[in-house]
Amino acid sequence: MGNVAENGEFIRIVGGRVLSNTVVRTPVIRIESFRRDVSKRVQWHFKQPELALFLYKRGARKLRGKMDGRPFDQQLAGNLAVYPAGLEIDGEFTVTSARSEYTVVFFDQAFISERLPCFSAAPRLGFDNPAITFGLEELCSEPHHDDVYAMMAEGWAIQTLAFLQRMSGAKAPSANRGGLTQCSLKRISEFVEENLGRSIGLTEMASLVGLSTRHFIRAFSESTGDTPHQYVIGRRVERAKRLLVSKQYSLTEIGLAVGFSHSQHFTTKFKKHTGVCPSHFRAATRE
Repeated sequence: MGNVAENGEFIRIVGGRVLSNTVVRTPVIRIESFRRDVSKRVQWHFKQPELALFLYKRGARKLRGKMDGRPFDQQLAGNLAVYPAGLEIDGEFTVTSARSEYTVVFFDQAFISERLPCFSAAPRLGFDNPAITFGLEELCSEPHHDDVYAMMAEGWAIQTLAFLQRMSGAKAPSANRGGLTQCSLKRISEFVEENLGRSIGLTEMASLVGLSTRHFIRAFSESTGDTPHQYVIGRRVERAKRLLVSKQYSLTEIGLAVGFSHSQHFTTKFKKHTGVCPSHFRAATRE
């Protein structure tokens, strides 16, 4: 067996041989990614005290067994699955590859209770959601040792919980809302515009309005519809678009001038926001 761990509330018994395993922790989520050598059928016994979201990247196609003692047999039509905290699954995966790859995210219960006090999630196997998948893959590819990563992780977690809440058919409670004042939003906006050419820390932004980083992320998202990280990237892209109209600067110079760490980072984020790469955008403005 690849992993064997059991202590009542925590059960993880997984077939196959682990080839690699990475773990990333933030204040609100823990991300574990695995690659395994597996046979055609993989035994899996799982129970966690946290809400778990799985992204099956390769191998898994069908899961059958018992879920809290009730039998089930389901094809995985999509690459995502959600297992509520405390749910016990004792089953068997059917796989189509000798190598299995997957990522699992565990959500901090205190964070869920604070953000969505009435949150509830039913087991859901084999569904697709491009926004959840893309955001998680981006988190897995980013450096994860700074405040910016924590900001990205919390923003993704908030959006994912909202998606899951909506899929469950329950309405999010409205009593726990509270955004930033117009004065605070203006202060943040001016600060960002003045500092686009350098790294902008989450703690810097939060301190401008006298909030903790966690409360700032929540309040900012409720006021603008974007996480602070998304907002900053959007402003960098808008500044870059203005500079691209001119022939005065190279693409590399523009990327660095608006705060991207290197040219590839600039190209990736610019294309994500506009649908075209910087060079094509510049060419189009000259036609």
